Amino acid sequence: MTKKALLFDFGGTIDTDGVHWSEKFWEVYQKQNIPISKQDYEKAYVFAENNVAGQVKPGDSFNVTLEKQLRLQIEYLKIFGILKVSNYEEVIIGLKDVCYKDVCNTIGSAKKILQGYKTKYALGVVSNFYGNLETVLKEYKINDLFSAIIDSEKVGCKKPDPEIFIYALTELKTDPLNTIVIGDSYDRDIQPAKKVGCSTVWLDGKSWKRPSDTHDADYTINSLSDLSKII
Repeated sequence: MTKKALLFDFGGTIDTDGVHWSEKFWEVYQKQNIPISKQDYEKAYVFAENNVAGQVKPGDSFNVTLEKQLRLQIEYLKIFGILKVSNYEEVIIGLKDVCYKDVCNTIGSAKKILQGYKTKYALGVVSNFYGNLETVLKEYKINDLFSAIIDSEKVGCKKPDPEIFIYALTELKTDPLNTIVIGDSYDRDIQPAKKVGCSTVWLDGKSWKRPSDTHDADYTINSLSDLSKII
């Protein structure tokens, strides 16, 4: 008999419980009182996202990955004269440390939730990542919870391409009718998973854009802890 499976997104789902990283970084900028507008920050975020992939190595921890992302953001803000401070390095490390602490706490809570489903379901993670997803999962001691770890950089396929979910189903030796996909990105997680035929749970948290139509989400939750109300 095909075992039922749960497929989780990582970034914005397991690591921040529904807060998209575009918003997570901005929250931390505000906590650290970085004197820039959100509009300027968003430009720096996009610049970093477009350039960080080539800098992250397979053995990089999440701590290192965050620092590389933030370094690119601050580099953008510095080059264009948007942020002028006396010690850029101190700003980068300060932002990174707050982000990392928050993620450690959130993943700690997520781990307990995942452990609760491990005995009944085959668990998988599907993420648009940088080739170091397995390293990051080991860092947080949650890699053993997953029977399939699908890193877009390694498989050569990125969400929202539905093929990445088909790849995951093959790894889990299951089928769409027995699989529930959980993710915070409606267009990258929910829509392509629905096209494949999976059931979908949209983690509706905090993002800088929202879908106008959410009919592809079979269920909507506001925290991973709400999964227990559905599954």
